[in-house]
Amino acid sequence: MHRPQPPQPYLYPATRTPETAGGTTVVFRDLPEAITYGADDREMRMMACEVLELAVAERMSRGEEVPTASAAKPGDMLVRLRPLLAAKAALHNALKQGQTTKSDLARRLGVDEAVVRRMLQPRRATRIDNLAVALEALGATLQVTVATERRVA
Repeated sequence: MHRPQPPQPYLYPATRTPETAGGTTVVFRDLPEAITYGADDREMRMMACEVLELAVAERMSRGEEVPTASAAKPGDMLVRLRPLLAAKAALHNALKQGQTTKSDLARRLGVDEAVVRRMLQPRRATRIDNLAVALEALGATLQVTVATERRVA
């Protein structure tokens, strides 16, 4: 019996368009500013991962909510955010959705507000367990799933 797959909010579908001069353009419908090009399949996948992360980081830095991924359509390429950035995006979104300030979260965690600000910096290394505790303080649970079924970029 096939079980339905749980939603994967940080597994983004992208459309690939072959270019007449060679290579492929990749566009993310959930993050329309995330557009890239790759001369071959390897470069296309690498660039897709990079532009997705840049778009998410930029939205976070502007204080905008990071959209969750829409359902994939036939022929879409799936690109996953790295786990640490996905956890940071989830924390960022949880703060926005709960209308909780960084100061409020810091008080709940018993830490300085600077600690929370650093947790939310996309390029800064953060312990995943600290992000899990912060998410729990906002009523969310960080879950880790390992799957070997289908390849994503």
